[in-house]
Amino acid sequence: MFNKLIDWAVTNRLLVVIALTTLIVSAVFVIPKLNLDAFPDVTNVQVSVNTEAPGLAAEEVEQLITYPIEAVMYALPDVMEVRSISKTGLSGVTVVFSEDTDIYFARQLVFERLQAAKELIPEGVGTPEMGPNTSGLGQVYQYLLLAEPDSGLDAMALRSLNDWVVKLLLLPADGVTDVLSFGGEVRQYQVNLNPSQLLGYGLTQDIVMEALERNNTNVGGWYMNRGQEQLVIRGTGWKSSQALYLSAWELTRKPQLMASMLVFSELTKHCLMA
Repeated sequence: MFNKLIDWAVTNRLLVVIALTTLIVSAVFVIPKLNLDAFPDVTNVQVSVNTEAPGLAAEEVEQLITYPIEAVMYALPDVMEVRSISKTGLSGVTVVFSEDTDIYFARQLVFERLQAAKELIPEGVGTPEMGPNTSGLGQVYQYLLLAEPDSGLDAMALRSLNDWVVKLLLLPADGVTDVLSFGGEVRQYQVNLNPSQLLGYGLTQDIVMEALERNNTNVGGWYMNRGQEQLVIRGTGWKSSQALYLSAWELTRKPQLMASMLVFSELTKHCLMA
């Protein structure tokens, strides 16, 4: 048998060379695409749902958050298992699908059912969110932002730089699932209330919060025709780190902006008088 095979190969040398060439070319294209790993990922198809509930005990987290999420996930197709863990202030639910289920299709199913689960959770308790598309064998890369002593950047500025610049540059990279920020101080605007003055003016904390929400917004007025141009009238109320108002010298250098502000002022007076 082996001798006949050798005799056939010698007789059909051209076919053997063509087959060998085809095999080599195929290997060149296929081998780089093989998923070779020293520690292969054997994690099953699963989607995690995490919910933060500050101030709730483990029993309350189980009753108010974990159980409603589990109840709606059992109705999904191709679900093999639903397991959960409830800790103080944290709920974790893992939905395991069959091996032939596409991970992105599974995440889409969980996302759709998660909208129904949110309606079963009391308002203000917590908002469930899907975890990143990764497994326990995923690689974690940690980096640190440092500033020069004389740069004038504090921990708050570094945190803002990471959230709005570095994170957005890393997310499009191939293989990156998510970028989490840890440490630093999140930039925020705080309003410190004086209880004695609130009582003196007859105000409550809810009234102050509602006034802040109404004030911190941008509104549109209309527009005013001026020759071939239209001056847009709008009120700016959003807080920012930049200067909120222009100086009088800048207004004199910009007559169109000055006219817009004058018209807006007149409209405001008219509305107040009405």
